[in-house]
Amino acid sequence: MDSVDIMAFGAHPDDIEIGCSGTLIKMVEQGKSVVLVDLTQGEMGTRGSVEIRHKEAEASRKIIGATARENLKIEDGNVCVTKENKKKIAEVIRKYRPKLILLPYFKDRHPDHYQASELIYQGAYHAGLEKLDTGQEKFRPEKIIYYTLFSDVEEPSFIVDITEQYDKKLAAVYAFETQFKANDNFYAETKLTSRSYNRMFEYRMGYIGSLIGADFGEAFLVKGQVAVDDITAVTFSSF
Repeated sequence: MDSVDIMAFGAHPDDIEIGCSGTLIKMVEQGKSVVLVDLTQGEMGTRGSVEIRHKEAEASRKIIGATARENLKIEDGNVCVTKENKKKIAEVIRKYRPKLILLPYFKDRHPDHYQASELIYQGAYHAGLEKLDTGQEKFRPEKIIYYTLFSDVEEPSFIVDITEQYDKKLAAVYAFETQFKANDNFYAETKLTSRSYNRMFEYRMGYIGSLIGADFGEAFLVKGQVAVDDITAVTFSSF
């Protein structure tokens, strides 16, 4: 298989959508190939079921325009760094050979999110080790970039303008109807279905976008320094 451009990881189905789907949609529109990887099946969620979450995840994948979506079936609520889990990460990376991976920010209120961040980092590193036997050729992505979910980065490395992709991002997120649909008598209400959460979710994208003079944005963090060849091509505002 040829290398894909971007592989986005999430601890649960819908994490990718919440954190970085606007950017992924934008990249697909620019001709980039995208693969989505969910670590768990979301089986500990208050609403829905594994089967329903799979259907919702597939519907969202189509909206984003990703070429594939994988689920590593790590135990929901118990995402942690183990030899077995690192190998699962390495295997999916070696399968698709992404040039860049997106993973959750390493600070978050949900243990699965920050544990996933460390697990994915270690798995990506191990994917480049010759002696890790998965029956595949070794491969390590060139770049890793962190996206945010519930904990904002104080000083993001960069922000992506997703104004034109905003409506499509909302469609991708709300494809997970069991998780976000309010006033559903079949399920108990949760934080994600509350009016306050949905307003916060949308206002947050507006605030992030305002930092770069856009209507809506998504923030990202890079460990290390970003190299620039042409300083006149960098988009930013000083005033």
